[in-house]
Amino acid sequence: MLRYKVDIIKELKKIDLTFTKVKKNKIFGQCTMMKFLKGDTSISHKTLNHLCCLLEMQPGEIIEYVETEEDKRKVLA
Repeated sequence: MLRYKVDIIKELKKIDLTFTKVKKNKIFGQCTMMKFLKGDTSISHKTLNHLCCLLEMQPGEIIEYVETEEDKRKVLA
């Protein structure tokens, strides 16, 4: 399972990007912002690229893989 290593919303706020500014400047859509809020990592490579650029982080600093038994069963089945 993939999960965020950082709180995306807090990191965006650190660089003065609120929900309103993100929406107004069309940086991310509302659906993507809701994914960040809910911790949903099903984002596109384009979105991950934008996050890396904005937050000045590498992908591995933003998300990580945590192995679960469910993943093992699904992948190895």
